[in-house]
Amino acid sequence: MAPDYGLCRSRHNVRIERLWRDVRKDALETFRQIFDYLEQNGLLDMENPIHSACLYLVFHRRIQAALDRARDAWNHHRMRTQHDKTPIAIYELSRTAAITRGYWTGDPGDSVDQVTDDPLYGFDGEERASAAAGASEPLERAEQPSGTAAEREGGILVNGEDDLDYARGILGDFDCDRDDGNWGIEVYCEAVLHMIARLNEIHGSD
Repeated sequence: MAPDYGLCRSRHNVRIERLWRDVRKDALETFRQIFDYLEQNGLLDMENPIHSACLYLVFHRRIQAALDRARDAWNHHRMRTQHDKTPIAIYELSRTAAITRGYWTGDPGDSVDQVTDDPLYGFDGEERASAAAGASEPLERAEQPSGTAAEREGGILVNGEDDLDYARGILGDFDCDRDDGNWGIEVYCEAVLHMIARLNEIHGSD
């Protein structure tokens, strides 16, 4: 019996799975352990708006920097199945070939703003998906929470922009990006204490 087409793993899918594995291992696992440490030691309560705002302000640039490093490492790693070429080299070679053959337009493709509201973007109507594979798929985009209140209720959105702007104003010139030599843990704790003190001052003067 021939295998179900939807269950076959293509080389492309294997590469995507490896990419996600490397991103988790090289960029995100450290922060997962940091956040677990903070929670286990009573230093982080995600139901506390001060904690959640300080966590974002202290760690979002650190996480982005780690993702940028992982991206650069991935783009420059050699792939055995592509004669040891790197993804960057493959892209440049294909771009050069397209220019030479006259079909390179310089168009970078669809912008994020154009596709985020299109529920069919990236959907291949001719692709067969098995029932087993479909059962494990996440919610369709139309079924996902929409709007700040719904996203917060669904656990997707923790901090709104208004919350973060208010927190930035309270922290003032506090340096959330300072290197404390401890993965940002000390800076986070100081930010929480600083925000609590400032809020007490504000409410105490009312």
